[in-house]
Amino acid sequence: MLRGTLTLNLITPDENLENDISFSNSASSSPFENLVRYGLTDAVQQRIETIIVRDHELVPGRVARVDGISTLVHANATDYRASSTFARIAHANDFEIEPAQPTVGDWVLIREGEGSNPDEIELVLPRTSLLIRKRAQRGKYQGGEQGLAANVSTVFVIQAATYFNVGRLEREIALVWGSGATPIVVITKTDLLEEGTPESIVEQANASAPGVEVFAVSGITGDGTNSLRSYTQAGSTVALIGASGVGKSTLVNHLMGEEVMETGDIRETDTRGRHTTVTRQLLPLPGGGVLIDTPGIRSIALVSGSEEAIAKTFAEVEQYFGQCRFRDCQHQGETGCAIAEAIESGDLSQDRFDSYLRMGRELKYEKTKNTPRAKTEHERRMKVIAKAHRQRSRLEKRRK
Repeated sequence: MLRGTLTLNLITPDENLENDISFSNSASSSPFENLVRYGLTDAVQQRIETIIVRDHELVPGRVARVDGISTLVHANATDYRASSTFARIAHANDFEIEPAQPTVGDWVLIREGEGSNPDEIELVLPRTSLLIRKRAQRGKYQGGEQGLAANVSTVFVIQAATYFNVGRLEREIALVWGSGATPIVVITKTDLLEEGTPESIVEQANASAPGVEVFAVSGITGDGTNSLRSYTQAGSTVALIGASGVGKSTLVNHLMGEEVMETGDIRETDTRGRHTTVTRQLLPLPGGGVLIDTPGIRSIALVSGSEEAIAKTFAEVEQYFGQCRFRDCQHQGETGCAIAEAIESGDLSQDRFDSYLRMGRELKYEKTKNTPRAKTEHERRMKVIAKAHRQRSRLEKRRK
């Protein structure tokens, strides 16, 4: 089944690149000369070379922005606005056809359209990582999954010190582990703390994300941001995720060294910033790395196949499995339960174990909800809800 057309802004080689994400169609001595500043590595270049040596008309580039609703327009004619209707993964076996939906960070090969025909993304290179989120379910329509960023080496998981959310952080960490990238927790807005200290917030984050590095920074003053630059060296791609208003855009501006992202004033009631980022986009850093900024994610839902991600997120919980006295232990306080003993001794947090169980139940539901029986039950529930709404509307009209 064919997908709808997307409008993509692709970064391609140019002799006179500016500091934005646009590029020129003018000829260059090498098709890779300027792609280095957009995260090109030797491995990616070699993969592209094996393809274009057989088809010189294909142009290599990297997806910088995806706009699936309206046309993405820049002030000059140096952008490729390409259709992805027939895009497929570039497998070594040409007979293996796997449709692809390009996302920000993808390395692609496009074929320029002739005349009025649009430019087409023909091939998408296999991804080293893919950050996926679950779309919200609206009524009877299933949410599905959406790619946020591809070929990311590190993900900055942004949490604000002024409203630190442990449950959300655990889910964000699982989301990143499941993508194939490495999570780094970044606590922002430390300059706005009225109670407590950045150290106390970092301690909470360490307890909620064992084995993950945690940094406390201020995007306004710049305190602590130098510690992040080791992850943004040439050839690296870093994505930022977090809720709206946690300071992602402010941090991006500081790392970029200039104001490239619009920021909103904070609300006095809860020190949250206003929602400003509305699309994902790739930004080349002055030091050679690449940032992918993403809009705020309202809620983090697990996607199917997240078992390994949960196991990695809660490694300190799973280490006790197999140590119980009985093989069929349900970890509900039975005699000889290693989990219960670890919680009683203080070696394991009860909150962490509860979170592990909760996410496990959610994942189990994700696996079964698409079965025919589950779909029928969901449709039945939606009909009941709709009927109740209609009855309430009639009752309200009668009262008037």
